[in-house]
Amino acid sequence: MNDEINYVESSAARRNRHRESLEHLWQKELVFLKQLFDKNIPLAPMDLIKFHDYVYLHCSSFVHNPSVRSQDPGKDLYGGLTLYLNSRLQEISKGMENIADDKDLVVEYVGHWKKYWKACEELDRGCRYLNQNWVKRERFEGHDYIHEIYRMAMIRWKEVVFSPIDRALVTAITLILRHKATEQSKLLVYQVLQSIVELYANDERQEVSVPSKLNNVFTEEVVGFYKSETLAEFQRIILSNTYTHFKHFLKYWCLAMPEINDGVQFRGFVKRHLALQLKNAIAKSLGGKEYVEAILKFRRSPLARAMRDHKNLVAVIDEVCSDTLNKMDQKVEPIRLLVIYSNELMTNKSVGDILEELKQIVEVVEFINEKDKFIQKYWRALRARQIKEISVWDGNESTMISLLTKKFGVDLTYTLKNQLDDLEKSRTKVGQFQNYMDSMGVRLCFDFRLKYFKNRGLDANFNLILPEELRIAVEQFKMFHTEYEKSKRKVVFHHGLSSGEIICNLGQSTKILEVSTLQMSILLLFNEKESFTEEELKDRLGTPMDILQPALEFWKSTSFLICSGTSVAVNTNFTSKKRRLNFNKVANGTKTRRIDEKEDSVLQLKRKKQTDAAIVRIMKKHKELEHPQLISNVVEELRYLFIPNVAFIKERIADLINKEYVMRCGRSTYRYIQ
Repeated sequence: MNDEINYVESSAARRNRHRESLEHLWQKELVFLKQLFDKNIPLAPMDLIKFHDYVYLHCSSFVHNPSVRSQDPGKDLYGGLTLYLNSRLQEISKGMENIADDKDLVVEYVGHWKKYWKACEELDRGCRYLNQNWVKRERFEGHDYIHEIYRMAMIRWKEVVFSPIDRALVTAITLILRHKATEQSKLLVYQVLQSIVELYANDERQEVSVPSKLNNVFTEEVVGFYKSETLAEFQRIILSNTYTHFKHFLKYWCLAMPEINDGVQFRGFVKRHLALQLKNAIAKSLGGKEYVEAILKFRRSPLARAMRDHKNLVAVIDEVCSDTLNKMDQKVEPIRLLVIYSNELMTNKSVGDILEELKQIVEVVEFINEKDKFIQKYWRALRARQIKEISVWDGNESTMISLLTKKFGVDLTYTLKNQLDDLEKSRTKVGQFQNYMDSMGVRLCFDFRLKYFKNRGLDANFNLILPEELRIAVEQFKMFHTEYEKSKRKVVFHHGLSSGEIICNLGQSTKILEVSTLQMSILLLFNEKESFTEEELKDRLGTPMDILQPALEFWKSTSFLICSGTSVAVNTNFTSKKRRLNFNKVANGTKTRRIDEKEDSVLQLKRKKQTDAAIVRIMKKHKELEHPQLISNVVEELRYLFIPNVAFIKERIADLINKEYVMRCGRSTYRYIQ
């Protein structure tokens, strides 16, 4: 019997200690509550952290005590906060019950509301742990009368302060607006309406939407005033650089006015403002890195973060990025800029520094309509790096291709993957060729660095009769390829892409020249005799004059070759402070234009085939489609490759009709022909 009494006393003692500890924490929390609600002083960051810690301790106190339910400490805090707010609000309500003047009532209401709202915002931040743990668990268990602290505070204001004076307040608002209100009066009325919208949005009963509640309570004139003022306020905040409370206001504005999120007027204003912001940011960028950073900084701006919970408004940001990157009249082509930036990273950056920047490039590429064009130009730059052996690390190249593939799919990036595979096969082939040369007892008089790639059909080659020194290596490789490899595939040495180094002895100096194969062939001819006419060089090399001429003009401009009448000769008195000179940079506008034209024609042909295939797949699936549906389906299917315009799709449909894959039924319907 005595043992049982002792146990009961011990349990009671534990409960008492538990209550005392909670009371001790409440007194500490009360200091911060008084600062917020009595003194109206926001909590400093460190004070907010302290308050949050007290809330955490309060909610988790003695959770392992078998005599205390784990949710009870949180219930104690929630109850204490509710009683505290009720006490404060009852004092406010008593002060407003007997105000007869409409304007005085509005002024008094707004004054108390602004202080209370700011204090509740701070309180809600400090009670984050209570909201995310205790409140969430209570609601999960079916206790729907429990709410997050901010909503609970709004409900308490509505019941204690607003409900006793709601009719008087509604009448005051209507009369003030009806009698030519001053700007100050309009501002006060708008602030009252804002508070009412928040109260309706946080009401316990949500069967009726906020716009319906407004229309049921207020006249059309008052609702129209609220909407026009909201538009003006919305524009003011967008144009400002301060978005501190924009996320909060936007939440309740959109509940009262769905047109903010869905309407053309609001989105159009946001789009115009953002387009100007992005244009100014891009104008300040000096290169690819700054260009990418400007776009991503714009996408993650404070304004963008404030609109994050509203999909249609956030979509405007992406629309602006897409419109800006795909404009036709830009000074710098984004695709070219991104490829150059990628090339700089691949040739200069170490392994650890590059990943985030590559991710950023891919993020920007997502906004480009002609993604296939970017891939084509990136492939050309990738192959150039492989030929020149200037990539810092093959792993970086593989990482970029993986990022692009993950984002846009294998169909778009397979050429890049194939190019990496070609490089691995090339290295194997070079090793086999060297073994072949050793077995044949052949020794070349120069370092022959072979790159063995498949021809992707974009490179225009030109005729060139190689000097004897180079011809031996070419012939040996062709023999190796046909005899040792047993391959019937034709091997073509690409003179425009090939390059090398040559040592020139000029009088008293020796220079190492980095040159193209054509340049090297020109110089090697001067081992045979001192001078040639341009026609003689053309005949000896078998190269068209429009290809040879730019190379000769470059040599002349550097004074490495000198003219004497109709002949050219090596300038033995050529001087330069550098021992190694890079001359492999002859500008050939004609050649560049030809490459661009061929790339465009190849890309256009590829797009025709891709569009035809997409149309056939879609029609085979649906059997019959209206014209608008077919157009939208084709655009959707091809958007990760490129964005085709309607005229192009119509052209491909017409071609498929002629080829009897599709038939027209009526004016705007198509049927698949099986």
